[in-house]
Amino acid sequence: MLRQALTVSFIALTELASLNCAAVRESKEAGGKNQITNSVGMKLVLIPAGEFMMGSRESSAELAKMFVHFEPKFEVEQLAEWFEHERPQHRVRITRPFHLGAHLATVGQFRKFVADGGYVTDGEKGEKKGARGFNTTTGKFAFNSGYSWRKVGFKQTHEYPVVNVSWNDATEFCTWLSRKEGKDYRLPTEAQWEYACRAGSATRYCFGDDERRLGEYAWFDVNSRGTTHTVGQKKPNARGLYDMHGNVWEWCGDWFADDYYQNSSPSDPTGPATGSHRVDRGGGWSGDARYCRSADRDWHLPGERGYDLGFRVSLVPAGK
Repeated sequence: MLRQALTVSFIALTELASLNCAAVRESKEAGGKNQITNSVGMKLVLIPAGEFMMGSRESSAELAKMFVHFEPKFEVEQLAEWFEHERPQHRVRITRPFHLGAHLATVGQFRKFVADGGYVTDGEKGEKKGARGFNTTTGKFAFNSGYSWRKVGFKQTHEYPVVNVSWNDATEFCTWLSRKEGKDYRLPTEAQWEYACRAGSATRYCFGDDERRLGEYAWFDVNSRGTTHTVGQKKPNARGLYDMHGNVWEWCGDWFADDYYQNSSPSDPTGPATGSHRVDRGGGWSGDARYCRSADRDWHLPGERGYDLGFRVSLVPAGK
């Protein structure tokens, strides 16, 4: 019996060591041979095909109890309704590998796009010009015709994530980059985004459930000091992706529907066929920890723009 127990223990340890070695290899690959750099300096990480559980594993009531301290004026029953669109949790297969930006699209990269083709963003044209920004005179954030991706009222350098870009603007950037390189760049689908963000985890955040550790990975309302930050300053997830939690919200390709999880495709879902709002994910510098969760979902009109809303690109394999 002792020999059998020792044998079982040895096998278990061997299997564990094998899994750890595989994780180390995968981590090295994320920053090594499986990372490419494109023509505008974007680093993209290869995300392998696989399966994951999409959505919140906790019930809406459980989530409401966990985060009631953020909204003490609401009852748990009222808060629970806010999380219904994250349910039910369901298995999703990503059937083909794809590349995803290691970092958020930056001001400098977006500037190259605008300069190359003379593109005019939604915030700089039409009847409702402007965007949201910080007014140094009043000390408040507000919508103003003088704000755009160029000017948001707080410091930005070329290495800051571009914000005040609409879904339309982000999609046009992908179209431009595709044409420039002869490849297929897109905004990631919501499923691709969550799969990449989780990086094999099944917890509230890519690193676990403890929101006290969020500051190691994210810029959010607790530590952001009211501004975006240079991309890639916090810890990456296990895939080598930075700022998947916090800094700025990220546009996805999908239309939004709060009941979509009830009948979404189990393989490579791309969202509803039609809709009025587009999905964005990840949380931002102005929001609290609950919005930075891997399963959290938000949505905006395609023409909307905000001081905490940007994007990252995906590169789809040829023939997809």
